[in-house]
Amino acid sequence: MRNAVMVGERVYSRPFEMSDSELIASALSAESETFMERGRFPLSPIAFERWVSECYQVPPRAPQEIGFAVCLIADDRLIGGLNIEEIDWIHRTGETGSGLFRAEDRSQGYGTEAKHLLLEYCFEVIGLHAIRSHVWEPNARSAAALAKQGYRPAGRFKWDDVKDGSYRDGLLFDLLREEWLAARAAWRASRSTG
Repeated sequence: MRNAVMVGERVYSRPFEMSDSELIASALSAESETFMERGRFPLSPIAFERWVSECYQVPPRAPQEIGFAVCLIADDRLIGGLNIEEIDWIHRTGETGSGLFRAEDRSQGYGTEAKHLLLEYCFEVIGLHAIRSHVWEPNARSAAALAKQGYRPAGRFKWDDVKDGSYRDGLLFDLLREEWLAARAAWRASRSTG
């Protein structure tokens, strides 16, 4: 493991590195699930290198976004990303996001484990009180994953976005620290009996 921030059973999180840019660009260009996209656009490793570089510039104030690479412990292979954005350091809130880059890495529990690491970071390391996550209504897998991680439905944004000429709703989920503690305990118990 290189520069591990949070470590799980099979995955760990670490800061993104410049060398990740090529893999991120090629994985996103090959993405087969397009329900989140408004259309394909050219993805360049150069753009991701710039993004990684900007992540490590010292901000004039506390960062409003923190991102992590998700890697397999077994071979250090980069498989996805996690982020916390719109961090409000006064009210202790933020919005989480996560994703695995390749379809073959999905439905194996890696995403759930990685998201639990992110939630632990949010609530235990940086001391957030409440977080939210937003998914586009056609993204049923992400909505189900959020429920499994303890999030609860918090609302709907009507006509949130347009794709292929049709308006789609956005779904909002939220999670309080106390709810996460209960969900984490249930998830850990299911892992030890399964």
